[in-house]
Amino acid sequence: MANPFQSLIADVKSGNVEKVVTQYSDIMLAGFIMSIVGMMLIPLPTALLDVLLTVNITAAVTLLLVSIYIGDATKISAFPTILLVTTLFRLGLNVSTTRLILLQADAGEVVRAFGAFVAGGNLVVGMVIFLILTLIQFLVITKGAERVAEVSARFTLDALPGKQMSIDADMRAGLMDVNEARDKRGHLQRESQLYGAMDGAMKFVKGDAIAGIIITLINIVGGLAIGILQRGMEASAALQTYSILTIGDGLVSQIPALLISVCAGIVVTRVASEEKDSHLGKDIGMQIMAEPKAIAIASVLLLLLAIVPGLPTVPFLLLSVIVGTSAYGLFHTRKIALAGPTPAQQKQQQEEEDEPTGEPGFSLAVPVLVQVSESLTAAIDRDGEGGQKLAALIPELRESLYYEVGVQFPPIQIQGNQPIGENVFAILLKEVPIHQGTIPADRVFVNESAENLAVFQIDAEQTENPANGSPASWIPEESAELAEQAGISIVSHPEVLVLHIAGFLKRYAHEFVGLQESRTMLDQLAQSHPNLVEEVVPKVVNLFQFTEVIQRLVRESVSIRDLKGIIESLSEWGRVESDPLQLTELVRSSLARQICFKNARSDGKLIVYTVEPEIQQTITDSIRHTPTGTYLGLSPDIQGDILNAIRDELGQRPFTAGPATVLVEAEVRPYFRRLVEVEFPDAAVISTRELAAELIPQPMGMISLSGGGMYGMPDEPEPESEEATG
Repeated sequence: MANPFQSLIADVKSGNVEKVVTQYSDIMLAGFIMSIVGMMLIPLPTALLDVLLTVNITAAVTLLLVSIYIGDATKISAFPTILLVTTLFRLGLNVSTTRLILLQADAGEVVRAFGAFVAGGNLVVGMVIFLILTLIQFLVITKGAERVAEVSARFTLDALPGKQMSIDADMRAGLMDVNEARDKRGHLQRESQLYGAMDGAMKFVKGDAIAGIIITLINIVGGLAIGILQRGMEASAALQTYSILTIGDGLVSQIPALLISVCAGIVVTRVASEEKDSHLGKDIGMQIMAEPKAIAIASVLLLLLAIVPGLPTVPFLLLSVIVGTSAYGLFHTRKIALAGPTPAQQKQQQEEEDEPTGEPGFSLAVPVLVQVSESLTAAIDRDGEGGQKLAALIPELRESLYYEVGVQFPPIQIQGNQPIGENVFAILLKEVPIHQGTIPADRVFVNESAENLAVFQIDAEQTENPANGSPASWIPEESAELAEQAGISIVSHPEVLVLHIAGFLKRYAHEFVGLQESRTMLDQLAQSHPNLVEEVVPKVVNLFQFTEVIQRLVRESVSIRDLKGIIESLSEWGRVESDPLQLTELVRSSLARQICFKNARSDGKLIVYTVEPEIQQTITDSIRHTPTGTYLGLSPDIQGDILNAIRDELGQRPFTAGPATVLVEAEVRPYFRRLVEVEFPDAAVISTRELAAELIPQPMGMISLSGGGMYGMPDEPEPESEEATG
């Protein structure tokens, strides 16, 4: 295994700067911070100190330019931490320069240059410049930026709930999908964290300015003491030597600190622009140039100042001409825009519009639409408690179903005040009504059977949970308090609607897996496993085959979240089999453990119904192979007999036992599944090839043309009361 430091050296030698910065950034940051600590403890040579002081100035200038070019403050969300690190770095440099000034009366060329050139070698001038820079940083920029950060943090946190509700409302209305909503929520979170952190980080900058003044005073006093008392220098010579070095040290620290303060002020005062390629200079230019009248007035004022006696004429006159020319150009551009296109341009535009494009009026059918009658609309009104609960439950439902099924369901639109009957709702799939239900206004929903409720003397109407088929009941509204006293949770009407939506989405999940969705799944997997996707799709199986396999798995409630395992199975079997139906069966065998544990009971037992060999042999003999695929060629009489046998056996299953599981041979499994789903769509049909080694199937009965009957019901676990979570 290669040494990481050897890899780092190799990347540096190859000039791969981007890889070095991104891959080894943690090592570099840790080393940088440890180096700062070392600077405070170990004397540095003057040459190295010159380099570090130059790095400090370079970092400050770079950060200032970055803050100008970012379009949104959240794009530099690490800025509070950068403030801390740069402040620590400057303090470390101050300690190092102070040590050299006091020990050697020499802190390198950079400090000497700032003391001699910037301050002109004059102590008073240097002190004045140093104090001016410090006061500008401390009283003007830092204090203002600190106040802006404080107010921004407060207002951002106050507005956070409203912004999140707005995102949920837009997603519920179909204006954005779940990925966009997740990105917007993440942006809000980063924004609130940034301004909250900046509120505290500005204290670093303020403290740095104060520390700079104190360090400068200490250096002057300490330098004079060492020069006069220890080195025997004259007072004037000591003052000239140590004060110039101290002022140079102060200036070389305060100028980068001032730039960092300006950078912090730009970040906290930056208002995010809607344009993606926006930056500060562009925004300022566009917003100022948007008012040419103000620019023209400024030009006139400059002209008046140019003719005032005693004021310099040339600068004001020159600026008046430049500003006036800019105003004229803006007025001319606006006039052309208001005049509209010329006749030639209008003719060209008309010709382009007359060309048939097929775009006008184009719109897709709404994937999932829930229509609610007028009487139920009040219970889910957006501004009411029910509407807010529904707005919170639907995103949670889509997310939970994704983890259960592996399908990313589209946004769900809800329409109220629909003329579809009293207390009625309808769920439409691609604008075709598929499911309709009723939510009685005077009744409440509980996840308990009517038999259990009778123990508490509660009159109940037996039904089932639409999400999972478990026993449930409608009880009178006046019995709700009695049920709650008995420890039974009441399911609100919005939650009942969400349960129906959940059952609908699970039953028709395969309808939401098409070519585009499959392509999206592959692209997402390719981000973490690019080689796997590249070698399988389309080299082994094409996108159409992959999509059909996924649809068949989802149709039978097999989760496709293990997409990596599915792709690996296709890479193995896709080279020898091209029929999507047979490919699906082979993929199912690789998902055997997942399929078995999904259908096992809570106590770990896999209770199954078997099928007599005669039925399986009849189905095997009736399978017909064609160039376009396979189909089951049973005669109507035989098919009717098999359906009756299925009905007789599975129909005896207790209501509380849940969906049945049927075990057959692998060759007949997909065809027998088609027969079972006619009356038992929730039943699972698994093959002997799909049995997991960890589970031993326990037969409950046999589906037989002669009426095989029950083997004997295994002990059923007590049914658990399921709470409606949406």
